[in-house]
Amino acid sequence: MSSRLPFNAIAVLALSAALLMTGCEGGGEPAADGGPLVPGTSAEPVAQTERTAQELLEQHCTRCHLIAEPTDLSREYWSYALHYMGNYVGMPDDVFDDMKVSPVPPEWEPEEDYTRRYILEDSQGYMRDLYPFKPYIPDEPEMTREEFNRIRDYYLANSKPWQEMEIKRPKQPIAPGFQPTIPNLDLEPNGLVIATQVDEAAGRIYVGWSVVDDWVGGGGRKPGFEERDQLMVFDLESGEKTHQFELVSDAVHMTQIPGGVRVLTHGRFPMSPVGLAAMTDYTFEDGEARVRMLVNGKQRFVEHHEADMDGDGLEDIVANAFGDGIFGDAQSELTVFWRTPEFEATYADAPAEIPPGLLEGALEEMFVSQQSGLIGSAVADMNNDGLLDIVALAAQARQELILFVNQGDRTFSRLLIDEQRPPFGGNSVEVGDFDGDGNMDIVVLNGDNVAGNHVGPIVPAPRPHHSVRVFRNHGDLEFSQAFRYPMHGATRAVVHDFDGDGDPDIAAVAFFPQWNADEPETFVYLENQGAFEFKPFSFAKEFFGNWVSIEAADVNADGKTDIVLGLSNYPELVPANWLTEHPAMEGRGGEAPSVLYLINTH
Repeated sequence: MSSRLPFNAIAVLALSAALLMTGCEGGGEPAADGGPLVPGTSAEPVAQTERTAQELLEQHCTRCHLIAEPTDLSREYWSYALHYMGNYVGMPDDVFDDMKVSPVPPEWEPEEDYTRRYILEDSQGYMRDLYPFKPYIPDEPEMTREEFNRIRDYYLANSKPWQEMEIKRPKQPIAPGFQPTIPNLDLEPNGLVIATQVDEAAGRIYVGWSVVDDWVGGGGRKPGFEERDQLMVFDLESGEKTHQFELVSDAVHMTQIPGGVRVLTHGRFPMSPVGLAAMTDYTFEDGEARVRMLVNGKQRFVEHHEADMDGDGLEDIVANAFGDGIFGDAQSELTVFWRTPEFEATYADAPAEIPPGLLEGALEEMFVSQQSGLIGSAVADMNNDGLLDIVALAAQARQELILFVNQGDRTFSRLLIDEQRPPFGGNSVEVGDFDGDGNMDIVVLNGDNVAGNHVGPIVPAPRPHHSVRVFRNHGDLEFSQAFRYPMHGATRAVVHDFDGDGDPDIAAVAFFPQWNADEPETFVYLENQGAFEFKPFSFAKEFFGNWVSIEAADVNADGKTDIVLGLSNYPELVPANWLTEHPAMEGRGGEAPSVLYLINTH
């Protein structure tokens, strides 16, 4: 754990990408507050003396992140990772004699944007599409071709083949106390459901139905593509669809509000010139649906939380947006939207769409951080001082777990809890008191690995360090990792005492599982055994699905909290034939439920 730094919200600078491979990106020096780097401040001359690979890495790559270890990636994948990183030290396309660079097809990039897109192939028949950021590609090489190949030789000599990088173990036992159930929702199978929200009191479930193949690089829609992202509303008991709303982009996160649901829409990747991400309320008053937009024009919203952050009795909103990029131009942010005393009056007449910005008079915006890659957040009182703090996860350039400690005057101090190497692949963060000591502990899921686990001809990149991790809060802002469950592609989790034994358990899903397994591990239930030990469980193969969303809610009104899973049938990120030919789908007729309930029978 490193020291805490003072951090006050400042004016804004001009979501893996979260789904990209993370590499040695760009030049620059760390900002004084440990946040984003400043580009173009540490260009190096071409080398004149022979330096070791480690010396070259120390000189160039530490400008952005920790130096990756050779065992962080498979031997087959390292050449792709290094070619990508070579862009940021000015290496030519033919720096590796045994690899071929080709332009992407025109339909992939109808208009140029801030990324440089190309396809890289090797002699083994593997390929990978890459898209470094143009603004950080220098005009001249910062090292020689021989030096860069010296770095490659170091990583290839000390890495392992992909077969030795996979997590191999028998399937976990079936979880007692959960009954997988396909709900009777009027919903097609084989969909992409990035978010759900159950309103137990009203007997509704909100489902975000995503169509990810509509947007393409550079902007615009594919010709003839008429489907749209939707927010669908279903009656929990009958399964009848009662409402449907067209969305500009994917519903990425939802929370319950009085009379309805608050929806974050993600925006698009690559980012559009004006952000498309928005925060919108859908309420149902006297049988009539009403739509009110609170925030518009953000870049790649990910998550939000309602909480009174300053103790004035008004419920504020904490949200994080991933943006896209390495430095201040990434438009990543962790933001508190302070609720004004005039909120209710303004909200009553709010329109369904507002110009980029905030609903005027209702909210005031304060940026807690603009570090690139802010992919996850959670709100809790982490030091028991009566003030709500913010736990954040950054997953671009510097892979960091950060605590923003509430100072009580609308300012926050920054505490770095954990820093990892680039392939860490942070995805999300949750909180819970797992040992009953009154201190809130932290759950971190790291498993970002876009199409790197045996999807078509894409080069295999299993990462055994991907996992569900629990950090113990010892009090006095001291944290240490207390538990780790290795899991390829770990993505999202919920924390709840599902078995009613007095301590919270963890249920998690993996968006990027190991697809060459007979039954890829896409779900795990970690039952709390005490003393930061958790026992893993799964569920029956006949209900297998590739899950991207998970929610804890009582869907059958029996007073027990169930688990709701949303399918991730994401084009190009899953094997094209997984529904019809994967062993885990045998006897299923090519259909997987878009939503699955795990009914709690404890």
